[in-house]
Amino acid sequence: MPRLTQLDDVLFPVEVRAVFAGANGDAGGKLLPVPDKKAIVDTRRRRVIGIVSREYRLVSNREALDWAYECCRKAFPDANDTEWEVKATDAPATGGHCFIDLVHNSTFLDFSGVPAQSRPDVFGPFIRVTNSYNGLRALAFDIGFLRKVCKNGLILPDTIIRFKFTHMRRDIKETITFDVSHERLVKLKSSFGSYLDALRACPVHHDQFASLARGVLSIRVPEKIEPKTREAAEWESLSAHLTGLCDRYVRELGENAYAVLNVITEFASHPPANRYVQRERHSLQRLAGTWLSAFAQRCREPAFDLTTYLADLAASKSQALTG
Repeated sequence: MPRLTQLDDVLFPVEVRAVFAGANGDAGGKLLPVPDKKAIVDTRRRRVIGIVSREYRLVSNREALDWAYECCRKAFPDANDTEWEVKATDAPATGGHCFIDLVHNSTFLDFSGVPAQSRPDVFGPFIRVTNSYNGLRALAFDIGFLRKVCKNGLILPDTIIRFKFTHMRRDIKETITFDVSHERLVKLKSSFGSYLDALRACPVHHDQFASLARGVLSIRVPEKIEPKTREAAEWESLSAHLTGLCDRYVRELGENAYAVLNVITEFASHPPANRYVQRERHSLQRLAGTWLSAFAQRCREPAFDLTTYLADLAASKSQALTG
């Protein structure tokens, strides 16, 4: 299904409307109000995009974006507002929820990693705002890092600075206060650098790249596919896409876990439309972040063996699917 990827596509006007139901279940009878429910309506397309509780606090995507800029100011007070710009928008075609990324576009907040062959790897911050009109996702603001060479976004859910608010009147007032610990932000930046150093020092053979990436991204190899079918064509397309990423990052960064991380984050940041990719961009990027922090510690263990790790990873994913 096509997704909304332009900012204007998600800044449509919304309103709260009353909900009515037919008396005694008879749609043709008298309509009675439903007091504990209300509808969120996309007034541009004149359709309901969410039925929520009476205590639901509506936050428009435009309002959420304005708060995201305020989060930028609090997290990085020395940066100018003009240095932040919307770089990515992602939402399902229904518009029921959306993700908007604000990226710092100057070099002021950048930090460089160990040189990758002939050029340094430069990372910078981004802030992702999550909002929904159906009550299924909280209003959230996440600070993440991205590799500026190819715009691979990355969120570290275990250590990230995150502000999260349920869509209830008691939790979201007229304004939101962002209390950012700058000391924690400095530590996060430092730990992120140590994670990358650990991955650069961890050898991964070219033949293991695709298996590791699929395991991290929860892409399951089909047990059986009939040849010359649509399913076979889609799996072949997905495999070719992933192989192409693996080959490119081996050439650019060498045979190591850091190169695999870049395969994973590029795939997650730009997931192809394919039946075997069952998660959206935000979820895939969070998987990447979770894996980075966990694997960076695991690969430094004296007895670490990648072949055993891959087998354990495949087993854990299989158990999660059948459990």
